[in-house]
Amino acid sequence: MRILICDDEKRYVDELKGFVEKYMKDHLYSYTIRTTTNPLTIINSDDVFDLVLLDIQMEPFNGISVAKEMKKRNKKAVVFFITSYNEYIDDAMDLQAFRYFDKPFQPDRLYSGLDKAMEYIDNSYVDVYVQGSKDSFRVIIDDIKYIKYENRKTQMVTNQGTYITKQNFSYWCDNISNSFFYKVHKSFFVNLHYIDYYKYKEILLFDGTRISVAPRRQSDFRKFWFLYLQKR
Repeated sequence: MRILICDDEKRYVDELKGFVEKYMKDHLYSYTIRTTTNPLTIINSDDVFDLVLLDIQMEPFNGISVAKEMKKRNKKAVVFFITSYNEYIDDAMDLQAFRYFDKPFQPDRLYSGLDKAMEYIDNSYVDVYVQGSKDSFRVIIDDIKYIKYENRKTQMVTNQGTYITKQNFSYWCDNISNSFFYKVHKSFFVNLHYIDYYKYKEILLFDGTRISVAPRRQSDFRKFWFLYLQKR
Protein backbone atom coordinates (compact mmCIF):
# COMPACT_ATOMS: atom_id res chain seq x y z
CA MET A 1 0.00 0.00 0.00
CA ARG A 2 1.57 3.29 -1.11
CA ILE A 3 0.30 6.22 0.96
CA LEU A 4 0.74 9.98 0.60
CA ILE A 5 0.02 12.54 3.32
CA CYS A 6 0.33 16.17 2.23
CA ASP A 7 -0.50 19.16 4.43
CA ASP A 8 1.36 22.47 4.65
CA GLU A 9 1.29 22.31 8.47
CA LYS A 10 3.79 19.79 9.80
CA ARG A 11 1.93 19.16 13.08
CA TYR A 12 -1.08 17.89 11.14
CA VAL A 13 1.12 15.77 8.88
CA ASP A 14 2.73 14.13 11.91
CA GLU A 15 -0.59 13.61 13.67
CA LEU A 16 -2.24 12.08 10.61
CA LYS A 17 0.78 9.87 9.94
CA GLY A 18 0.54 8.48 13.48
CA PHE A 19 -3.14 7.59 13.03
CA VAL A 20 -2.58 5.97 9.62
CA GLU A 21 0.44 3.97 10.80
CA LYS A 22 -1.52 2.63 13.75
CA TYR A 23 -4.37 1.54 11.46
CA MET A 24 -2.04 -0.17 8.97
CA LYS A 25 -0.10 -2.00 11.70
CA ASP A 26 -3.28 -3.09 13.52
CA HIS A 27 -4.62 -4.55 10.27
CA LEU A 28 -1.25 -6.10 9.26
CA TYR A 29 -1.06 -4.24 5.95
CA SER A 30 2.27 -3.78 4.22
CA TYR A 31 2.66 -0.09 3.47
CA THR A 32 4.94 2.83 2.77
CA ILE A 33 4.07 6.42 3.70
CA ARG A 34 5.43 9.54 2.06
CA THR A 35 4.78 12.78 3.91
CA THR A 36 5.40 16.35 2.80
CA THR A 37 4.39 19.90 3.63
CA ASN A 38 5.20 21.05 0.10
CA PRO A 39 2.75 19.93 -2.63
CA LEU A 40 5.23 21.02 -5.30
CA THR A 41 7.51 18.10 -4.44
CA ILE A 42 4.68 15.71 -5.30
CA ILE A 43 3.73 17.49 -8.52
CA ASN A 44 7.37 17.40 -9.64
CA SER A 45 7.85 13.70 -8.83
CA ASP A 46 6.73 10.59 -10.69
CA ASP A 47 5.48 8.86 -7.54
CA VAL A 48 2.26 6.84 -7.66
CA PHE A 49 0.04 6.26 -4.63
CA ASP A 50 -2.92 4.05 -3.73
CA LEU A 51 -4.18 6.17 -0.81
CA VAL A 52 -3.85 9.98 -0.75
CA LEU A 53 -4.68 12.26 2.19
CA LEU A 54 -4.57 15.94 1.22
CA ASP A 55 -5.17 19.29 2.79
CA ILE A 56 -7.16 21.37 0.33
CA GLN A 57 -5.88 24.85 1.24
CA MET A 58 -2.16 24.82 0.29
CA GLU A 59 0.27 26.89 -1.76
CA PRO A 60 1.46 26.98 -4.52
CA PHE A 61 -0.80 24.04 -5.49
CA ASN A 62 -3.96 23.32 -3.56
CA GLY A 63 -5.13 19.81 -2.72
CA ILE A 64 -7.46 19.71 -5.72
CA SER A 65 -4.52 20.19 -8.10
CA VAL A 66 -2.48 17.50 -6.36
CA ALA A 67 -5.43 15.08 -6.41
CA LYS A 68 -5.94 15.62 -10.15
CA GLU A 69 -2.30 14.74 -10.76
CA MET A 70 -2.50 11.66 -8.52
CA LYS A 71 -5.59 10.46 -10.40
CA LYS A 72 -3.73 10.79 -13.72
CA ARG A 73 -1.03 8.48 -12.41
CA ASN A 74 -3.44 6.01 -10.79
CA LYS A 75 -7.10 6.47 -11.64
CA LYS A 76 -8.02 4.07 -8.82
CA ALA A 77 -6.26 6.13 -6.14
CA VAL A 78 -8.41 6.74 -3.06
CA VAL A 79 -8.42 10.44 -2.09
CA PHE A 80 -9.25 11.83 1.35
CA PHE A 81 -9.55 15.62 1.64
CA ILE A 82 -8.93 17.64 4.76
CA THR A 83 -11.02 20.78 4.43
CA SER A 84 -13.19 23.33 6.11
CA TYR A 85 -13.60 25.29 2.89
CA ASN A 86 -16.98 24.69 1.30
CA GLU A 87 -16.02 26.46 -1.93
CA TYR A 88 -13.86 23.45 -2.87
CA ILE A 89 -16.51 20.78 -2.34
CA ASP A 90 -17.85 20.76 -5.92
CA ASP A 91 -14.35 20.34 -7.38
CA ALA A 92 -13.61 17.60 -4.87
CA MET A 93 -16.78 15.74 -5.81
CA ASP A 94 -15.73 15.83 -9.47
CA LEU A 95 -12.64 13.87 -8.41
CA GLN A 96 -14.77 11.29 -6.60
CA ALA A 97 -13.15 12.11 -3.28
CA PHE A 98 -13.64 9.29 -0.83
CA ARG A 99 -13.97 11.21 2.43
CA TYR A 100 -13.73 14.71 3.90
CA PHE A 101 -12.18 15.43 7.29
CA ASP A 102 -12.04 18.51 9.47
CA LYS A 103 -9.27 19.54 11.82
CA PRO A 104 -8.69 18.54 14.54
CA PHE A 105 -8.91 14.93 13.38
CA GLN A 106 -11.38 12.48 14.87
CA PRO A 107 -9.57 9.09 14.95
CA ASP A 108 -12.76 6.97 14.96
CA ARG A 109 -14.09 8.74 11.88
CA LEU A 110 -10.72 8.43 10.16
CA TYR A 111 -10.49 4.70 10.92
CA SER A 112 -14.04 4.17 9.65
CA GLY A 113 -13.07 5.93 6.44
CA LEU A 114 -9.96 3.79 6.09
CA ASP A 115 -12.09 0.65 6.51
CA LYS A 116 -14.19 1.75 3.55
CA ALA A 117 -11.12 2.72 1.55
CA MET A 118 -9.51 -0.69 2.04
CA GLU A 119 -12.75 -2.38 1.01
CA TYR A 120 -12.83 -0.26 -2.14
CA ILE A 121 -9.21 -1.01 -2.99
CA ASP A 122 -9.79 -4.74 -2.41
CA ASN A 123 -12.71 -4.78 -4.82
CA SER A 124 -11.34 -2.48 -7.50
CA TYR A 125 -9.78 -3.56 -10.74
CA VAL A 126 -6.36 -2.05 -11.18
CA ASP A 127 -4.44 -2.52 -14.39
CA VAL A 128 -0.93 -3.95 -14.21
CA TYR A 129 1.34 -4.08 -17.21
CA VAL A 130 3.41 -7.23 -17.52
CA GLN A 131 6.37 -7.35 -19.84
CA GLY A 132 6.96 -10.69 -21.54
CA SER A 133 9.98 -11.45 -23.66
CA LYS A 134 8.41 -9.75 -26.68
CA ASP A 135 4.85 -8.77 -25.86
CA SER A 136 3.04 -6.65 -23.31
CA PHE A 137 -0.09 -7.79 -21.49
CA ARG A 138 -2.67 -5.95 -19.46
CA VAL A 139 -3.72 -7.85 -16.35
CA ILE A 140 -6.37 -7.03 -13.78
CA ILE A 141 -4.87 -7.39 -10.31
CA ASP A 142 -7.71 -9.58 -9.07
CA ASP A 143 -7.04 -11.96 -11.97
CA ILE A 144 -3.58 -12.69 -10.56
CA LYS A 145 -3.55 -15.95 -8.60
CA TYR A 146 0.02 -15.72 -7.41
CA ILE A 147 3.50 -14.57 -8.38
CA LYS A 148 6.49 -16.79 -7.85
CA TYR A 149 10.25 -16.64 -8.26
CA GLU A 150 11.79 -19.83 -9.58
CA ASN A 151 14.92 -20.66 -11.56
CA ARG A 152 15.87 -16.97 -11.63
CA LYS A 153 12.58 -16.09 -13.34
CA THR A 154 9.56 -14.25 -12.02
CA GLN A 155 6.29 -15.87 -13.11
CA MET A 156 2.88 -14.25 -12.85
CA VAL A 157 0.12 -16.89 -12.83
CA THR A 158 -3.28 -15.45 -13.82
CA ASN A 159 -6.69 -16.62 -14.94
CA GLN A 160 -5.60 -15.93 -18.52
CA GLY A 161 -2.26 -17.71 -18.39
CA THR A 162 1.27 -17.58 -17.00
CA TYR A 163 3.66 -14.80 -17.93
CA ILE A 164 7.40 -14.43 -17.39
CA THR A 165 7.91 -10.82 -16.35
CA LYS A 166 10.88 -8.54 -16.83
CA GLN A 167 10.08 -6.89 -13.53
CA ASN A 168 11.58 -8.86 -10.65
CA PHE A 169 9.69 -10.55 -7.81
CA SER A 170 10.38 -7.72 -5.34
CA TYR A 171 8.95 -5.20 -7.80
CA TRP A 172 5.55 -6.90 -7.76
CA CYS A 173 5.53 -7.35 -3.98
CA ASP A 174 6.19 -3.62 -3.60
CA ASN A 175 3.91 -2.31 -6.33
CA ILE A 176 0.75 -4.39 -6.16
CA SER A 177 -1.77 -2.94 -3.75
CA ASN A 178 -1.63 -5.84 -1.36
CA SER A 179 -4.45 -5.71 1.14
CA PHE A 180 -5.51 -9.12 -0.25
CA PHE A 181 -2.05 -10.36 -1.27
CA TYR A 182 0.46 -11.93 1.10
CA LYS A 183 4.07 -13.02 0.73
CA VAL A 184 3.73 -16.49 2.29
CA HIS A 185 7.22 -17.52 1.24
CA LYS A 186 10.31 -15.73 -0.03
CA SER A 187 9.33 -16.93 -3.52
CA PHE A 188 5.50 -16.79 -3.41
CA PHE A 189 3.19 -13.75 -3.36
CA VAL A 190 -0.38 -15.08 -3.18
CA ASN A 191 -3.82 -13.60 -3.84
CA LEU A 192 -5.95 -14.72 -0.88
CA HIS A 193 -9.09 -14.67 -3.03
CA TYR A 194 -7.90 -17.91 -4.65
CA ILE A 195 -7.23 -19.92 -1.48
CA ASP A 196 -9.54 -22.93 -1.22
CA TYR A 197 -8.06 -24.52 1.88
CA TYR A 198 -5.58 -23.39 4.50
CA LYS A 199 -3.72 -25.15 7.26
CA TYR A 200 -0.91 -23.72 9.32
CA LYS A 201 1.96 -24.83 7.07
CA GLU A 202 0.29 -24.92 3.68
CA ILE A 203 -2.35 -23.36 1.45
CA LEU A 204 -4.27 -25.00 -1.39
CA LEU A 205 -5.59 -22.91 -4.25
CA PHE A 206 -8.78 -23.62 -6.18
CA ASP A 207 -6.72 -24.78 -9.18
CA GLY A 208 -5.01 -27.44 -7.04
CA THR A 209 -1.73 -25.60 -6.52
CA ARG A 210 -0.15 -26.32 -3.13
CA ILE A 211 2.09 -23.65 -1.60
CA SER A 212 4.06 -24.00 1.63
CA VAL A 213 3.92 -21.19 4.17
CA ALA A 214 7.46 -20.39 5.34
CA PRO A 215 7.97 -21.26 9.04
CA ARG A 216 8.84 -17.71 10.06
CA ARG A 217 5.73 -16.37 8.31
CA GLN A 218 3.22 -18.89 9.66
CA SER A 219 2.14 -16.97 12.76
CA ASP A 220 1.71 -13.60 11.01
CA PHE A 221 -0.02 -15.17 8.02
CA ARG A 222 -2.51 -16.95 10.29
CA LYS A 223 -3.47 -13.58 11.82
CA PHE A 224 -3.69 -11.95 8.39
CA TRP A 225 -5.83 -14.81 7.06
CA PHE A 226 -8.42 -14.56 9.83
CA LEU A 227 -8.58 -10.77 9.51
CA TYR A 228 -9.17 -11.29 5.79
CA LEU A 229 -11.99 -13.77 6.47
CA GLN A 230 -13.68 -11.31 8.85
CA LYS A 231 -13.86 -8.72 6.06
CA ARG A 232 -15.29 -11.06 3.43
